[in-house]
Amino acid sequence: MAVRTRATAVLLVLLLTGAPSLVRAQDSDESFAAFLDSVRVQALATAAAADPSYPDAATPAQARALIARALAGSGVPLSYLDATLADPRARAIGAVADRFLNPAGPSAPVPYGQYKSWFLTEKRISEGAAFLKDHDALLERVRARDGADPALLTALVGVETFYGAAAGTFPVFDALYTVVRKVPRRQAWAAKEAAAFLTMAYRQGLDAHGVLGSYAGAFGFVQFEPSSYARFAVDFDGDGRTRIDQWPDALGSAAHYLLLAGYDPKAAFDPASAIGRSLYAYNHSDNYVRVILDLRAAILARAAAPGLSAPAARPVSP
Repeated sequence: MAVRTRATAVLLVLLLTGAPSLVRAQDSDESFAAFLDSVRVQALATAAAADPSYPDAATPAQARALIARALAGSGVPLSYLDATLADPRARAIGAVADRFLNPAGPSAPVPYGQYKSWFLTEKRISEGAAFLKDHDALLERVRARDGADPALLTALVGVETFYGAAAGTFPVFDALYTVVRKVPRRQAWAAKEAAAFLTMAYRQGLDAHGVLGSYAGAFGFVQFEPSSYARFAVDFDGDGRTRIDQWPDALGSAAHYLLLAGYDPKAAFDPASAIGRSLYAYNHSDNYVRVILDLRAAILARAAAPGLSAPAARPVSP
């Protein structure tokens, strides 16, 4: 396939030339496997700019009809959908289609030891200890409302977005629109998520092409899909807007999600407990649950270590 051939060539060039951003990724304590995956994604994005073509599962008119049907009853006028689609920035993204149609990695589950090595790194643990201290007052307010453990929430955002530093690079609407256009087996899901995203953008007056997230349409510091945002996001700081790219609403929303998924503050921090099950609801992966619990323990140990110097103050987002 043209995109994959071109992406392979770009991948080799990037590896051989040592693009600065990629060298920095390799020099960090993130796993080399994760580094290679980041190279692959960047290579695919570069290749997609030159040749984004995949066979259409839906024409633009058919994609519009699917999203319009999902918007029924939302209160969002179809003129808003049409304006979003007519925007010159609206496009199908080859790299997104590639991630769905040609998933990377082995089909067998990743052994936990390998999975753990990607997330329990020195940098993630030390940054987590700093985050826990910097946001102590906010985390305690969240605990007072929903009972969510501050260190657990810290570990969750550490795994999801590296404490907000890696919330995504793909325009959320375009990523979902790509799936509607190019990925038959996920078409209905993507149309529903695109409609939920447009509903959020319309109600909050956001630029529908300006919100960045993952290739699968998750966004914000806690990586909610648009339908999860609609169900679980809360205006924790009471400013009249629910912004999960701001820490009060992000942490409050994650805690609210876990609470509705059965989180019990009296339960053990164990995969089989109510806490473990609420994490599994957040992401249906046993590895995910285990690594968040292990990262929580490592963050607490680091934060309590004798002689640990206080981190520089980092203001809580308003």
